[in-house]
Amino acid sequence: MHGRLFTLVCVLMPLVFGLFVAATTSAQEKSRSSEANAELRVARLIRDLGADSFAIRNQADAELAKLGPDARRQVEVATRSDDPEVRLRAKDLLAQIKVFELWSASKVRCSQETLPASKLLEKLAEQTGNHVLVGDQFGAFHDRDVKLARAEGPFWEVLDAVCLASENHYRPHYDSRSPGVVVVSGAPGKQPLAYAGPVRGRITSARRVFIEELNYEDVNSEKTHTFQLNLEMMWEDRFRLVAYRSQPELVEARTDTGAQLTVAQASTSGWNVANAGSRQLTMNLRLHPPSPAARELDTLKLKWGLIAVGDMAAIDITNMASKEPHFQDDVELVVESFLAGAGGRYEATLVLSRNRVLPEPQEVLLQEHELDLFDEANRPFRKQGQSNTLTEHGARLKLTFVGETEASAPKLLRFTYPRVRAQKDLEVVFRHVPLPTGRPE
Repeated sequence: MHGRLFTLVCVLMPLVFGLFVAATTSAQEKSRSSEANAELRVARLIRDLGADSFAIRNQADAELAKLGPDARRQVEVATRSDDPEVRLRAKDLLAQIKVFELWSASKVRCSQETLPASKLLEKLAEQTGNHVLVGDQFGAFHDRDVKLARAEGPFWEVLDAVCLASENHYRPHYDSRSPGVVVVSGAPGKQPLAYAGPVRGRITSARRVFIEELNYEDVNSEKTHTFQLNLEMMWEDRFRLVAYRSQPELVEARTDTGAQLTVAQASTSGWNVANAGSRQLTMNLRLHPPSPAARELDTLKLKWGLIAVGDMAAIDITNMASKEPHFQDDVELVVESFLAGAGGRYEATLVLSRNRVLPEPQEVLLQEHELDLFDEANRPFRKQGQSNTLTEHGARLKLTFVGETEASAPKLLRFTYPRVRAQKDLEVVFRHVPLPTGRPE
């Protein structure tokens, strides 16, 4: 009996394995076929950008715009087309794709196997370019095994999932010269979270205040009731935020009792320029108080005005003594002076002009670029003082650099600037926000 059973198993195993391989191969072939069909569709649409019919050209343009990043590779190739119509439309499409990518979250492909939290965080950093810092120098860390439920997700959501599963939490790195998040031990709190592209919103606390003031002159009692939400916004390292509205705009605040809350204090509409090293902002939102009977905000929807830059390019200058202008894209850059001082110090003054509309606020122009000096070993000089001023056509940049040693000699001056600048009202939506429900006796 056992012999016949063993023979049956030996016969069936190759058959089962063959069926598994066939199913896997079929799935892979379907995936390749789907990708090939998508490639053919994009190729056809790009060809239609040069069609004789204006309607067909516009239709192809609209369909490629919907595909966005999925069509990027072939759209980039089309920007070098011999057909001027195709070339022009492809350049416009590529610009739209770059703006779309600027406001999108970094995607992370997650391993479905069980891995230590440190390995998962390492993968997050590798795939997104964000700095996720773990180690003894930052504090204790629970390196527990974690298996994520999703195979793919946005950076912040995956990071929160890893921290929740491993009982860690994170904070911004306090050193602004090395931005990123530091992950340390301690279960994350239960603060309401919201994700909007490269931005993660968190409500840190809610404050309800009842005040009664009794005036003894006329024995008149005045009662006031205020309510405030305190928020924290963080954004990815690769997201180059250069300016933001000082307060978010309230779109909707609806409680579980159906009441709609309104702002108690009109939000200021002014712009603040973002510090290059910052990755976090705190702000508050004052609302007319909800009824103490309300247990939570079913929906809190905010609009936050931001200006960000991307698609960074560089101009490398090796002859710092020359006053000949350097041209690239719409940029004109002139080294007005480059002076050597004592102790390996160098002072550089450059004049920047750009053939594009000045941003509003204009101070953004002073924040959206970087200037770096490198020595012969390709080591960066330290920046030690910077004063930028706006000019009629652009900006004058004045920086002081200090080398590692007094003998450090400059080899390369690098100016980094954005090809893309975009403004957007980012929609941040919180769900099921608990409310303080206590009231005076």
